[in-house]
Amino acid sequence: MAPPHRDYCCCCIPLRFGVFIISLIALGLGALNLWSVLRVADADQTSKIAGYVATGVYGLVGLSGMLSVLCKVYPLAKNFSVLWWTTTIIVTILNVITVVVLATSQKENARDVCRTSIINDNTLYNPSTLEDDVNTCYRLALIVAGVVLAVEAIVMSLCGWVASRYTSEVKHMHDHEYNTQAQIQMAYPKA
Repeated sequence: MAPPHRDYCCCCIPLRFGVFIISLIALGLGALNLWSVLRVADADQTSKIAGYVATGVYGLVGLSGMLSVLCKVYPLAKNFSVLWWTTTIIVTILNVITVVVLATSQKENARDVCRTSIINDNTLYNPSTLEDDVNTCYRLALIVAGVVLAVEAIVMSLCGWVASRYTSEVKHMHDHEYNTQAQIQMAYPKA
């Protein structure tokens, strides 16, 4: 029987299935992150630790979402929602810091990467326009980083909205069941 207070995400997908998909995506991102950390053998220790922490966070969020879908218990659904929103805020802050660092203290390193890329690509290399090409490449890198940051924040916020709505649905469903059971017990008291 469908819950009396059913809501949908993306117009036609039940919230429970939406949370299931979001949880699968989080677990997939965790697995992909772990694979990328293990694949790069010459990464520095800080990058490896950050990769393992990110893998753990994605795994925790994904498992929390799976448990909330399987058990349909309000505390688990609330836990998933809180974890998702916390992760969204932290990831957004870290991404903003990354873009700011790229625009300030790492500006010359990024420009050197652009310069090396342009010089190594013989079709783009023209000594007379090299500095203009480097400036264009650097600006494009900042724009792409900003767009990716915005899209990621929007997608994570939409997923957080789905998690919050699912939490409300589970709470409403359990409140409805509790009220129904209380009415039955009042109507038919035990002898």
